[in-house]
Amino acid sequence: MDRKVVELDGTPRRDAPPPVTDFWFAQVDMRLSQIEFIIARLEWQIWLIVCGCAGLLIFEIVKALSGVRT
Repeated sequence: MDRKVVELDGTPRRDAPPPVTDFWFAQVDMRLSQIEFIIARLEWQIWLIVCGCAGLLIFEIVKALSGVRT
């Protein structure tokens, strides 16, 4: 894909850097998708731990309020 940088009046810029290849963008996209997957998995693990701790806390509160002694 040939990309050209032009000024607002339509004339090509002389000092424009060469366009970056699509391969570089594909590498960045792949790396970002891997990072997003790891972050999503970590987020689910944190939610599982928080919900588990909240469940244990509720269980202990109910046990304390009902007067059950172990």
